[in-house]
Amino acid sequence: MNLKKLLVVFSVTLLAACTTGQLSYVDAKGNQKLACEVEFVGLPSVDKYAVEYALSLCAKNIVKNGHSISETHLLEIDTSIPDPPCGEIWTHAFAKQEYKKAALSKKQYGYLVAHIDLGLAVINQCR
Repeated sequence: MNLKKLLVVFSVTLLAACTTGQLSYVDAKGNQKLACEVEFVGLPSVDKYAVEYALSLCAKNIVKNGHSISETHLLEIDTSIPDPPCGEIWTHAFAKQEYKKAALSKKQYGYLVAHIDLGLAVINQCR
């Protein structure tokens, strides 16, 4: 296989492992605007949930700010995630470890990936 063909195969493989999504809204003047564009690279079966989580949070924020969206199903998604143990914070390494132990479903793991990437992870201050 020559170098050019190898490069094409490599590029297609990289693109196939990328999961993306975007969400637009209509402003008060009726203009359609792009609100969110997300991309996750890793396990497509998990990344689809990361995209779902990120777009759902985005949709809820858009509507909260008085705009309308056509993808109203995103507003009905339960974006809750499991708490990390007391005194801990979700990190990619910790979430991956829990996923590999089957302590997290694909959906929970995907939601956590997005949660972490969006900078929302905090230490669980158990009382």
